[in-house]
Amino acid sequence: MKVHEAARSLGVTPRTLRFYEEKGLVHPYKEPYSGYRAYSGDDMTKLRWIVSLRELGMPLSVIKEALQTIHQPSEFIRIVDHARAQLYEEWVAVTQSLQALDHTIRSWQQLGETQLADAEAAASRMKQNRRIRDSWSDQWNYNEMAARYGVEAPLAALEGLITSDQYEHALIRTLEWIDPKKGERGLELGGGSGNLSAMLDGAGADLTIVEQSPAMIQLLHERMPASVVKQGNMLALPLVESKFAFIGCSFAFRHLSSSQQLLALEEMDRVLLPGGRIIITDIMQSALSQKQSDTQEQQMHLQLRPIQEWLAARGYSVVAKALDPAAVWLIYALRVS
Repeated sequence: MKVHEAARSLGVTPRTLRFYEEKGLVHPYKEPYSGYRAYSGDDMTKLRWIVSLRELGMPLSVIKEALQTIHQPSEFIRIVDHARAQLYEEWVAVTQSLQALDHTIRSWQQLGETQLADAEAAASRMKQNRRIRDSWSDQWNYNEMAARYGVEAPLAALEGLITSDQYEHALIRTLEWIDPKKGERGLELGGGSGNLSAMLDGAGADLTIVEQSPAMIQLLHERMPASVVKQGNMLALPLVESKFAFIGCSFAFRHLSSSQQLLALEEMDRVLLPGGRIIITDIMQSALSQKQSDTQEQQMHLQLRPIQEWLAARGYSVVAKALDPAAVWLIYALRVS
């Protein structure tokens, strides 16, 4: 098929097809004397993928990488899923910028004048949020931990902090406090290898899980094939709708800095239904001795008071309970307004 025919068939311009060729995405046959391009059936299939993924917002660099794994479905999905998570980060940032702009315009309209200070304050908040999101990284290499420890990876990450009995007890109490109803839509953040997820799934919850590690996601798919698993992190949840009756998070919140935790709470609040509940179970800073707090500063960021204050200020009824004398606490927040 010649270039003009191929372009017409795909609904693009010949120039677009040449651009894809320049970027190394497709390599049509060129007639030796005329130099005319001829697209084979395989070329057309590849171009259909390229055009479709571009319309879905995928960058050309991602498409090029994905096309190399077109016959490896799990790897292809992993690459596209990772790109989707990045698109959600951009969407969350744009959404928050629009909300800040709307608030600023309303303020100007009420005052009957424009004030530079309002715009600067809104811009500063957006800049700070962007810095917070950009500062997040997986410093614990959960991909390697998943490969090494499998379903025991979360407990391995907690080695020296709590015992396996305390870990199991904390998950059981978390399930009790969540109290999922059959068919109730729930969200788990930082699902890890799926130890709490399996309990929630077994209780009949309609579960969506957000996890940042591709290796952990593979474990989650194997353990709970019926659950929805999305790649992403708590600072930009890959979710559009506010549709969840509960949000659970066990032993993952502590991996965020204090400023990241507040941004994560904003994301939870965004996707939680009115009357919904948030349950966070983790090792809390306030429960550690000062010596432990100093030596474990890099892994222990979770402090009780700022989380409670943030939730209370936004209309949540908050209960915090120590689950054992070691360090594990549970925060239960009910959205009442």
